[in-house]
Amino acid sequence: MTDSRNVRPGFTVCRAPEWSAWRGFVLAFAIGCLTLGFASREANAAKYASIAYDANTGNVLFETFAHQPRYPASLTKIMTLYIVFELIEQGRMSYDTLVPISAQAAAQPPSKLGFKVGAQIRLIDAIKALVTKSANDVAVAVAERVAGSEGRFAKLMTKKARQLGMKNTTFRNASGLPNDGQVTTARDMVTLGMRIQDDFPKHYKLFKTRSFTYRGKRYKNHNTLLGRVTGVDGIKTGYIRASGFNLVSSVKRDGKHVIAVVFGGKTARRRNAHMRSIITRALKQASTRKTRKPILIARPKPVMRPLLPTQKPIIDQEIRVGRADQPPSPQPAIKIAKVQRHTIGQGGTFFSAPAARNDDARRPSTLQDQLAALLANSGIADVQQEQGSSEADFVEPKRSRPQAPANGGAYQIQVGAYASQQEAEAQLHAVTQRAEALLNGYSMRTFAVTSGAKTIYRARFAGFNSQNATHTCTELRRRSIDCFVTK
Repeated sequence: MTDSRNVRPGFTVCRAPEWSAWRGFVLAFAIGCLTLGFASREANAAKYASIAYDANTGNVLFETFAHQPRYPASLTKIMTLYIVFELIEQGRMSYDTLVPISAQAAAQPPSKLGFKVGAQIRLIDAIKALVTKSANDVAVAVAERVAGSEGRFAKLMTKKARQLGMKNTTFRNASGLPNDGQVTTARDMVTLGMRIQDDFPKHYKLFKTRSFTYRGKRYKNHNTLLGRVTGVDGIKTGYIRASGFNLVSSVKRDGKHVIAVVFGGKTARRRNAHMRSIITRALKQASTRKTRKPILIARPKPVMRPLLPTQKPIIDQEIRVGRADQPPSPQPAIKIAKVQRHTIGQGGTFFSAPAARNDDARRPSTLQDQLAALLANSGIADVQQEQGSSEADFVEPKRSRPQAPANGGAYQIQVGAYASQQEAEAQLHAVTQRAEALLNGYSMRTFAVTSGAKTIYRARFAGFNSQNATHTCTELRRRSIDCFVTK
Protein backbone atom coordinates (compact mmCIF):
# COMPACT_ATOMS: atom_id res chain seq x y z
CA MET A 1 0.00 0.00 0.00
CA THR A 2 1.38 3.42 -0.89
CA ASP A 3 0.60 6.66 0.93
CA SER A 4 1.02 9.57 -1.49
CA ARG A 5 0.29 12.31 1.06
CA ASN A 6 3.13 14.60 2.14
CA VAL A 7 5.64 12.70 0.04
CA ARG A 8 8.67 14.45 -1.40
CA PRO A 9 8.89 14.22 -5.22
CA GLY A 10 10.84 11.20 -6.37
CA PHE A 11 10.28 9.18 -3.20
CA THR A 12 7.89 6.37 -2.42
CA VAL A 13 6.66 5.82 1.13
CA CYS A 14 5.21 2.46 2.05
CA ARG A 15 2.85 1.86 4.96
CA ALA A 16 2.64 -1.64 6.41
CA PRO A 17 -0.87 -3.02 6.92
CA GLU A 18 -2.17 -2.58 10.44
CA TRP A 19 -2.82 -6.31 10.81
CA SER A 20 0.87 -7.20 10.33
CA ALA A 21 2.00 -9.08 13.36
CA TRP A 22 4.75 -11.22 12.01
CA ARG A 23 8.29 -9.93 12.16
CA GLY A 24 9.38 -11.70 8.98
CA PHE A 25 6.48 -10.29 7.02
CA VAL A 26 7.22 -6.75 8.20
CA LEU A 27 10.88 -7.13 7.24
CA ALA A 28 10.01 -8.43 3.78
CA PHE A 29 7.49 -5.64 3.33
CA ALA A 30 10.05 -3.01 4.34
CA ILE A 31 12.58 -4.38 1.87
CA GLY A 32 9.96 -4.28 -0.85
CA CYS A 33 9.29 -0.63 -0.02
CA LEU A 34 12.97 0.20 -0.29
CA THR A 35 13.12 -1.52 -3.65
CA LEU A 36 10.12 0.36 -4.98
CA GLY A 37 11.49 3.62 -3.66
CA PHE A 38 14.82 3.11 -5.38
CA ALA A 39 13.12 2.11 -8.62
CA SER A 40 10.86 5.15 -8.64
CA ARG A 41 13.81 7.51 -8.20
CA GLU A 42 16.08 5.82 -10.73
CA ALA A 43 13.46 5.04 -13.38
CA ASN A 44 12.93 8.73 -14.04
CA ALA A 45 16.32 8.84 -15.73
CA ALA A 46 15.48 5.84 -17.96
CA LYS A 47 18.58 4.10 -16.63
CA TYR A 48 17.24 1.89 -13.87
CA ALA A 49 16.63 -1.83 -14.24
CA SER A 50 16.95 -4.77 -11.87
CA ILE A 51 16.41 -8.50 -11.69
CA ALA A 52 16.98 -11.35 -9.24
CA TYR A 53 17.46 -14.91 -10.52
CA ASP A 54 17.44 -18.21 -8.64
CA ALA A 55 20.44 -20.09 -10.02
CA ASN A 56 19.30 -23.33 -8.36
CA THR A 57 15.94 -23.46 -10.13
CA GLY A 58 16.35 -21.11 -13.10
CA ASN A 59 13.39 -19.01 -11.97
CA VAL A 60 13.25 -15.23 -12.07
CA LEU A 61 12.36 -14.15 -8.54
CA PHE A 62 11.43 -10.58 -9.41
CA GLU A 63 12.37 -7.98 -12.01
CA THR A 64 11.87 -4.32 -12.96
CA PHE A 65 12.49 -3.07 -16.51
CA ALA A 66 14.60 -6.20 -16.97
CA HIS A 67 13.97 -6.40 -20.73
CA GLN A 68 14.51 -2.71 -21.47
CA PRO A 69 17.72 -1.70 -23.30
CA ARG A 70 20.45 -0.30 -21.10
CA TYR A 71 24.12 0.59 -21.53
CA PRO A 72 26.32 -2.13 -19.99
CA ALA A 73 29.38 0.05 -19.26
CA SER A 74 32.14 -2.18 -17.84
CA LEU A 75 29.78 -5.12 -17.41
CA THR A 76 30.93 -5.60 -21.01
CA LYS A 77 34.19 -6.97 -19.61
CA ILE A 78 32.35 -10.04 -18.33
CA MET A 79 31.90 -11.12 -21.95
CA THR A 80 35.50 -10.19 -22.72
CA LEU A 81 36.58 -12.54 -19.96
CA TYR A 82 34.11 -15.23 -21.04
CA ILE A 83 35.82 -15.43 -24.43
CA VAL A 84 39.27 -15.44 -22.81
CA PHE A 85 38.27 -18.29 -20.47
CA GLU A 86 36.92 -20.26 -23.42
CA LEU A 87 40.18 -19.90 -25.32
CA ILE A 88 42.13 -21.03 -22.27
CA GLU A 89 39.96 -24.13 -21.97
CA GLN A 90 40.50 -24.85 -25.67
CA GLY A 91 44.25 -24.68 -25.21
CA ARG A 92 44.67 -21.63 -27.46
CA MET A 93 45.75 -19.36 -24.63
CA SER A 94 47.19 -19.85 -21.16
CA TYR A 95 47.66 -17.73 -18.07
CA ASP A 96 51.24 -17.17 -19.26
CA THR A 97 50.28 -15.86 -22.72
CA LEU A 98 51.84 -12.43 -23.29
CA VAL A 99 49.50 -9.64 -24.32
CA PRO A 100 51.19 -6.68 -26.10
CA ILE A 101 50.04 -3.11 -25.56
CA SER A 102 49.38 -1.20 -28.78
CA ALA A 103 49.06 2.56 -29.11
CA GLN A 104 45.29 2.06 -29.48
CA ALA A 105 45.24 0.27 -26.13
CA ALA A 106 47.59 2.70 -24.39
CA ALA A 107 45.48 5.70 -25.44
CA GLN A 108 42.28 4.46 -23.80
CA PRO A 109 40.79 6.74 -21.12
CA PRO A 110 40.80 5.67 -17.46
CA SER A 111 40.20 3.46 -15.67
CA LYS A 112 43.53 1.98 -16.83
CA LEU A 113 46.92 0.71 -15.68
CA GLY A 114 48.76 3.28 -17.80
CA PHE A 115 51.03 1.20 -20.03
CA LYS A 116 53.41 2.58 -22.63
CA VAL A 117 53.25 1.33 -26.19
CA GLY A 118 55.19 -1.90 -26.66
CA ALA A 119 54.80 -3.13 -23.09
CA GLN A 120 53.48 -6.63 -22.41
CA ILE A 121 51.35 -8.14 -19.69
CA ARG A 122 50.79 -11.81 -18.81
CA LEU A 123 47.24 -12.96 -19.40
CA ILE A 124 46.66 -13.90 -15.76
CA ASP A 125 47.61 -10.35 -14.74
CA ALA A 126 45.40 -8.95 -17.52
CA ILE A 127 42.46 -10.96 -16.18
CA LYS A 128 43.00 -9.67 -12.65
CA ALA A 129 43.35 -6.11 -13.95
CA LEU A 130 39.96 -6.46 -15.69
CA VAL A 131 38.30 -7.98 -12.62
CA THR A 132 39.61 -5.44 -10.10
CA LYS A 133 40.71 -2.20 -11.76
CA SER A 134 38.41 -2.67 -14.78
CA ALA A 135 41.33 -1.47 -16.90
CA ASN A 136 40.28 -0.21 -20.32
CA ASP A 137 43.77 -0.32 -21.81
CA VAL A 138 44.04 -4.00 -20.85
CA ALA A 139 40.60 -4.79 -22.33
CA VAL A 140 41.61 -3.37 -25.72
CA ALA A 141 44.97 -5.14 -25.64
CA VAL A 142 43.31 -8.49 -24.91
CA ALA A 143 40.79 -7.92 -27.72
CA GLU A 144 43.57 -7.16 -30.19
CA ARG A 145 45.57 -10.21 -29.06
CA VAL A 146 42.57 -12.47 -29.60
CA ALA A 147 41.05 -11.12 -32.80
CA GLY A 148 43.52 -8.67 -34.32
CA SER A 149 41.40 -5.59 -33.64
CA GLU A 150 38.84 -4.48 -31.11
CA GLY A 151 36.19 -4.17 -33.82
CA ARG A 152 36.58 -7.82 -34.83
CA PHE A 153 36.58 -8.86 -31.19
CA ALA A 154 33.31 -6.97 -30.63
CA LYS A 155 31.71 -8.96 -33.47
CA LEU A 156 32.90 -12.13 -31.80
CA MET A 157 31.39 -10.95 -28.51
CA THR A 158 28.02 -10.28 -30.13
CA LYS A 159 28.04 -13.68 -31.83
CA LYS A 160 28.81 -15.34 -28.51
CA ALA A 161 26.00 -13.39 -26.86
CA ARG A 162 23.54 -14.84 -29.39
CA GLN A 163 24.84 -18.37 -28.71
CA LEU A 164 24.28 -17.85 -24.98
CA GLY A 165 20.71 -16.64 -25.52
CA MET A 166 21.43 -12.94 -24.98
CA LYS A 167 19.07 -11.85 -27.74
CA ASN A 168 18.98 -8.15 -26.86
CA THR A 169 22.69 -7.49 -26.46
CA THR A 170 25.06 -5.93 -28.98
CA PHE A 171 28.71 -5.24 -28.24
CA ARG A 172 30.79 -2.57 -29.97
CA ASN A 173 33.97 -2.70 -27.89
CA ALA A 174 35.71 -4.84 -25.29
CA SER A 175 35.78 -2.32 -22.47
CA GLY A 176 32.30 -0.86 -22.15
CA LEU A 177 33.41 2.68 -22.96
CA PRO A 178 30.62 4.89 -24.36
CA ASN A 179 29.08 3.76 -27.64
CA ASP A 180 25.46 4.38 -28.55
CA GLY A 181 25.24 1.03 -30.33
CA GLN A 182 26.39 -1.02 -27.35
CA VAL A 183 23.30 -2.12 -25.43
CA THR A 184 22.10 -4.97 -23.26
CA THR A 185 19.36 -5.77 -20.74
CA ALA A 186 19.34 -6.79 -17.10
CA ARG A 187 17.91 -10.17 -18.17
CA ASP A 188 20.76 -10.75 -20.62
CA MET A 189 23.33 -9.85 -17.98
CA VAL A 190 21.81 -12.41 -15.61
CA THR A 191 22.24 -14.96 -18.39
CA LEU A 192 25.88 -14.01 -18.86
CA GLY A 193 26.55 -14.00 -15.13
CA MET A 194 25.09 -17.50 -14.88
CA ARG A 195 26.81 -18.92 -17.94
CA ILE A 196 30.30 -17.76 -17.02
CA GLN A 197 29.90 -19.68 -13.75
CA ASP A 198 28.43 -22.78 -15.39
CA ASP A 199 30.98 -22.98 -18.19
CA PHE A 200 34.17 -21.91 -16.41
CA PRO A 201 33.89 -22.57 -12.66
CA LYS A 202 37.67 -22.74 -12.19
CA HIS A 203 38.32 -19.39 -13.86
CA TYR A 204 35.22 -17.76 -12.38
CA LYS A 205 36.91 -17.91 -8.96
CA LEU A 206 39.11 -15.04 -10.11
CA PHE A 207 36.09 -12.75 -9.67
CA LYS A 208 36.63 -13.16 -5.92
CA THR A 209 39.90 -11.23 -6.19
CA ARG A 210 39.59 -8.32 -3.77
CA SER A 211 42.89 -6.65 -4.65
CA PHE A 212 45.58 -7.03 -7.29
CA THR A 213 49.23 -5.99 -7.07
CA TYR A 214 51.09 -5.28 -10.29
CA ARG A 215 54.56 -3.79 -10.58
CA GLY A 216 54.48 -2.69 -6.99
CA LYS A 217 51.08 -0.99 -7.12
CA ARG A 218 47.98 -2.36 -5.43
CA TYR A 219 44.55 -2.06 -7.07
CA LYS A 220 41.38 -2.66 -5.07
CA ASN A 221 38.34 -4.33 -6.60
CA HIS A 222 35.61 -1.84 -7.48
CA ASN A 223 33.07 -4.43 -6.30
CA THR A 224 33.09 -3.49 -2.63
CA LEU A 225 30.35 -5.98 -1.71
CA LEU A 226 33.07 -8.65 -1.72
CA GLY A 227 33.88 -9.44 1.89
CA ARG A 228 31.09 -7.19 3.16
CA VAL A 229 27.98 -9.13 2.18
CA THR A 230 28.00 -12.76 3.28
CA GLY A 231 28.17 -15.18 0.35
CA VAL A 232 28.97 -12.66 -2.41
CA ASP A 233 31.59 -14.17 -4.74
CA GLY A 234 31.60 -11.65 -7.67
CA ILE A 235 31.12 -10.52 -10.28
CA LYS A 236 31.46 -6.98 -11.86
CA THR A 237 30.73 -3.29 -11.56
CA GLY A 238 30.23 -0.80 -14.38
CA TYR A 239 29.89 2.93 -14.83
CA ILE A 240 29.62 5.47 -17.61
CA ARG A 241 27.60 8.67 -17.41
CA ALA A 242 24.95 7.33 -19.79
CA SER A 243 24.36 4.17 -17.74
CA GLY A 244 24.75 5.21 -14.16
CA PHE A 245 26.29 2.77 -11.69
CA ASN A 246 25.71 -0.88 -12.65
CA LEU A 247 26.42 -4.11 -10.82
CA VAL A 248 26.08 -7.85 -11.39
CA SER A 249 26.30 -9.82 -8.15
CA SER A 250 26.41 -13.51 -7.33
CA VAL A 251 25.72 -14.73 -3.81
CA LYS A 252 25.74 -18.24 -2.35
CA ARG A 253 24.36 -18.65 1.14
CA ASP A 254 22.79 -21.53 3.08
CA GLY A 255 22.52 -23.74 -0.02
CA LYS A 256 20.90 -20.96 -2.06
CA HIS A 257 22.40 -19.27 -5.10
CA VAL A 258 21.13 -15.93 -6.40
CA ILE A 259 22.36 -13.76 -9.26
CA ALA A 260 21.16 -10.16 -9.22
CA VAL A 261 21.63 -7.18 -11.53
CA VAL A 262 21.15 -3.48 -10.92
CA PHE A 263 21.43 -0.80 -13.61
CA GLY A 264 21.33 2.97 -13.22
CA GLY A 265 22.37 3.75 -9.68
CA LYS A 266 22.97 7.45 -9.13
CA THR A 267 25.97 6.73 -6.92
CA ALA A 268 27.96 3.62 -6.15
CA ARG A 269 26.82 3.74 -2.53
CA ARG A 270 23.11 3.89 -3.43
CA ARG A 271 23.54 1.13 -5.99
CA ASN A 272 25.28 -1.07 -3.43
CA ALA A 273 22.60 -0.42 -0.81
CA HIS A 274 19.92 -1.34 -3.32
CA MET A 275 21.79 -4.50 -4.29
CA ARG A 276 21.95 -5.50 -0.63
CA SER A 277 18.17 -5.14 -0.34
CA ILE A 278 17.63 -7.16 -3.52
CA ILE A 279 19.90 -9.93 -2.27
CA THR A 280 18.12 -10.07 1.10
CA ARG A 281 14.71 -10.24 -0.53
CA ALA A 282 15.81 -12.76 -3.16
CA LEU A 283 17.40 -15.15 -0.68
CA LYS A 284 14.14 -15.32 1.24
CA GLN A 285 12.39 -16.51 -1.93
CA ALA A 286 15.19 -18.69 -3.35
CA SER A 287 15.19 -22.48 -3.18
CA THR A 288 17.82 -24.83 -1.80
CA ARG A 289 16.82 -27.53 -4.31
CA LYS A 290 19.00 -27.65 -7.41
CA THR A 291 16.67 -28.43 -10.29
CA ARG A 292 18.20 -26.27 -13.01
CA LYS A 293 20.31 -28.16 -15.52
CA PRO A 294 23.11 -26.10 -17.11
CA ILE A 295 23.02 -26.04 -20.91
CA LEU A 296 26.49 -26.00 -22.43
CA ILE A 297 26.91 -24.73 -25.97
CA ALA A 298 29.19 -26.29 -28.56
CA ARG A 299 32.64 -24.79 -28.67
CA PRO A 300 32.89 -22.42 -31.61
CA LYS A 301 35.03 -22.99 -34.64
CA PRO A 302 38.00 -20.65 -35.11
CA VAL A 303 37.00 -17.24 -36.37
CA MET A 304 38.58 -13.97 -37.45
CA ARG A 305 41.51 -13.24 -39.71
CA PRO A 306 44.95 -12.27 -38.37
CA LEU A 307 45.67 -8.58 -38.45
CA LEU A 308 49.45 -8.55 -38.40
CA PRO A 309 51.80 -11.32 -39.57
CA THR A 310 54.21 -10.55 -36.73
CA GLN A 311 51.56 -10.88 -34.01
CA LYS A 312 48.98 -13.46 -34.97
CA PRO A 313 45.67 -13.25 -33.15
CA ILE A 314 44.39 -16.34 -31.41
CA ILE A 315 41.32 -16.46 -33.65
CA ASP A 316 42.20 -16.95 -37.28
CA GLN A 317 39.17 -16.86 -39.56
CA GLU A 318 36.89 -14.00 -40.48
CA ILE A 319 33.24 -13.93 -39.41
CA ARG A 320 30.37 -11.54 -40.04
CA VAL A 321 27.73 -11.03 -37.40
CA GLY A 322 24.40 -9.34 -37.99
CA ARG A 323 20.71 -9.86 -38.52
CA ALA A 324 19.66 -11.87 -41.51
CA ASP A 325 17.60 -9.01 -42.87
CA GLN A 326 20.47 -6.54 -42.42
CA PRO A 327 23.57 -8.04 -44.03
CA PRO A 328 26.74 -6.11 -43.26
CA SER A 329 27.96 -3.90 -46.04
CA PRO A 330 30.90 -5.37 -47.95
CA GLN A 331 34.32 -3.96 -47.22
CA PRO A 332 36.74 -3.19 -50.05
CA ALA A 333 39.47 -5.73 -50.53
CA ILE A 334 42.79 -4.13 -49.65
CA LYS A 335 46.15 -5.76 -50.21
CA ILE A 336 48.76 -4.61 -47.75
CA ALA A 337 52.33 -4.31 -48.92
CA LYS A 338 55.24 -4.17 -46.53
CA VAL A 339 55.93 -0.58 -45.57
CA GLN A 340 59.47 0.59 -46.18
CA ARG A 341 61.33 2.78 -43.74
CA HIS A 342 60.86 6.44 -44.41
CA THR A 343 61.26 9.77 -42.65
CA ILE A 344 58.08 11.53 -41.67
CA GLY A 345 58.12 15.09 -42.83
CA GLN A 346 60.22 14.66 -45.94
CA GLY A 347 57.74 14.51 -48.73
CA GLY A 348 54.75 15.40 -46.63
CA THR A 349 52.28 17.47 -48.58
CA PHE A 350 50.81 20.61 -47.05
CA PHE A 351 47.56 21.92 -48.40
CA SER A 352 44.91 24.41 -47.46
CA ALA A 353 41.46 23.25 -46.44
CA PRO A 354 39.21 22.79 -49.48
CA ALA A 355 35.97 24.72 -49.83
CA ALA A 356 33.22 23.50 -47.53
CA ARG A 357 31.08 20.72 -48.93
CA ASN A 358 28.65 18.16 -47.61
CA ASP A 359 30.72 15.02 -48.17
CA ASP A 360 30.27 12.51 -45.39
CA ALA A 361 33.41 11.38 -43.63
CA ARG A 362 34.62 8.16 -45.17
CA ARG A 363 35.41 5.61 -42.52
CA PRO A 364 39.08 4.62 -42.39
CA SER A 365 39.83 1.42 -44.24
CA THR A 366 41.32 -1.64 -42.62
CA LEU A 367 44.70 -0.19 -43.55
CA GLN A 368 44.32 2.11 -40.53
CA ASP A 369 44.48 -0.91 -38.28
CA GLN A 370 47.39 -2.36 -40.23
CA LEU A 371 49.47 0.75 -39.65
CA ALA A 372 48.77 0.78 -35.92
CA ALA A 373 51.75 -1.52 -35.36
CA LEU A 374 54.09 1.23 -36.59
CA LEU A 375 53.16 3.76 -33.92
CA ALA A 376 55.79 5.62 -31.99
CA ASN A 377 55.75 5.68 -28.19
CA SER A 378 52.83 7.59 -26.82
CA GLY A 379 50.83 7.42 -23.64
CA ILE A 380 48.10 9.09 -21.69
CA ALA A 381 48.24 9.91 -18.01
CA ASP A 382 45.92 7.92 -15.82
CA VAL A 383 43.69 10.71 -14.55
CA GLN A 384 42.12 8.40 -12.03
CA GLN A 385 45.47 7.49 -10.50
CA GLU A 386 46.62 11.11 -10.40
CA GLN A 387 43.46 12.48 -8.86
CA GLY A 388 42.83 9.65 -6.43
CA SER A 389 41.16 6.28 -6.68
CA SER A 390 37.50 6.11 -7.59
CA GLU A 391 35.01 3.26 -7.65
CA ALA A 392 33.86 4.26 -11.14
CA ASP A 393 35.06 2.08 -13.98
CA PHE A 394 35.22 5.07 -16.33
CA VAL A 395 36.30 8.60 -15.51
CA GLU A 396 34.73 11.03 -17.96
CA PRO A 397 37.60 13.08 -19.43
CA LYS A 398 37.48 16.84 -19.27
CA ARG A 399 36.10 18.41 -22.41
CA SER A 400 38.55 21.25 -22.67
CA ARG A 401 41.56 20.72 -24.94
CA PRO A 402 45.08 21.86 -24.00
CA GLN A 403 46.18 24.85 -26.01
CA ALA A 404 48.26 24.17 -29.09
CA PRO A 405 51.94 24.96 -28.58
CA ALA A 406 53.05 28.18 -30.20
CA ASN A 407 55.84 26.51 -32.16
CA GLY A 408 54.03 23.27 -32.95
CA GLY A 409 55.23 19.83 -31.95
CA ALA A 410 56.67 16.61 -33.36
CA TYR A 411 53.56 14.46 -32.84
CA GLN A 412 50.86 13.78 -35.42
CA ILE A 413 47.42 12.18 -35.42
CA GLN A 414 46.54 9.88 -38.30
CA VAL A 415 42.86 9.59 -39.18
CA GLY A 416 43.04 7.34 -42.23
CA ALA A 417 45.06 5.93 -45.10
CA TYR A 418 43.68 5.87 -48.64
CA ALA A 419 44.45 4.93 -52.22
CA SER A 420 44.44 8.55 -53.46
CA GLN A 421 45.51 11.93 -52.14
CA GLN A 422 42.06 13.33 -52.86
CA GLU A 423 40.46 10.79 -50.54
CA ALA A 424 42.97 11.55 -47.80
CA GLU A 425 42.34 15.30 -48.11
CA ALA A 426 38.58 14.76 -48.08
CA GLN A 427 38.91 12.74 -44.88
CA LEU A 428 40.94 15.48 -43.20
CA HIS A 429 38.37 18.09 -44.18
CA ALA A 430 35.47 15.93 -43.00
CA VAL A 431 37.14 15.26 -39.64
CA THR A 432 37.82 18.97 -39.25
CA GLN A 433 34.12 19.71 -39.80
CA ARG A 434 33.15 17.22 -37.09
CA ALA A 435 35.79 18.32 -34.56
CA GLU A 436 36.71 21.89 -35.47
CA ALA A 437 37.24 23.03 -31.88
CA LEU A 438 39.65 20.16 -31.21
CA LEU A 439 41.73 20.62 -34.37
CA ASN A 440 41.78 24.40 -34.71
CA GLY A 441 45.36 25.61 -35.13
CA TYR A 442 46.82 22.29 -36.26
CA SER A 443 47.94 21.71 -39.84
CA MET A 444 46.54 19.08 -42.22
CA ARG A 445 48.99 16.90 -44.12
CA THR A 446 49.01 13.94 -46.44
CA PHE A 447 51.98 11.59 -46.65
CA ALA A 448 52.58 9.34 -49.64
CA VAL A 449 54.17 5.95 -48.89
CA THR A 450 55.18 3.87 -51.90
CA SER A 451 56.09 0.19 -51.96
CA GLY A 452 56.56 -1.32 -55.39
CA ALA A 453 53.65 -0.26 -57.56
CA LYS A 454 51.44 0.56 -54.57
CA THR A 455 51.10 4.05 -53.08
CA ILE A 456 49.01 4.90 -50.06
CA TYR A 457 48.22 8.35 -48.70
CA ARG A 458 48.11 8.90 -44.97
CA ALA A 459 45.81 11.62 -43.67
CA ARG A 460 47.28 13.35 -40.62
CA PHE A 461 46.98 16.40 -38.42
CA ALA A 462 50.37 17.76 -37.37
CA GLY A 463 51.86 20.12 -34.80
CA PHE A 464 51.01 18.37 -31.53
CA ASN A 465 53.11 17.72 -28.49
CA SER A 466 52.71 14.35 -26.78
CA GLN A 467 50.05 15.47 -24.28
CA ASN A 468 47.95 17.32 -26.85
CA ALA A 469 48.15 14.46 -29.32
CA THR A 470 46.97 11.74 -26.95
CA HIS A 471 44.22 13.93 -25.48
CA THR A 472 42.94 14.98 -28.91
CA CYS A 473 42.98 11.43 -30.30
CA THR A 474 41.04 10.21 -27.26
CA GLU A 475 38.40 12.89 -27.85
CA LEU A 476 38.20 11.99 -31.55
CA ARG A 477 37.55 8.35 -30.66
CA ARG A 478 34.75 9.46 -28.36
CA ARG A 479 33.18 10.93 -31.49
CA SER A 480 33.62 7.61 -33.35
CA ILE A 481 36.55 8.94 -35.41
CA ASP A 482 39.30 6.33 -35.70
CA CYS A 483 42.79 7.70 -35.08
CA PHE A 484 46.20 7.03 -33.59
CA VAL A 485 49.21 9.05 -32.51
CA THR A 486 52.60 8.90 -34.22
CA LYS A 487 55.82 10.88 -34.03
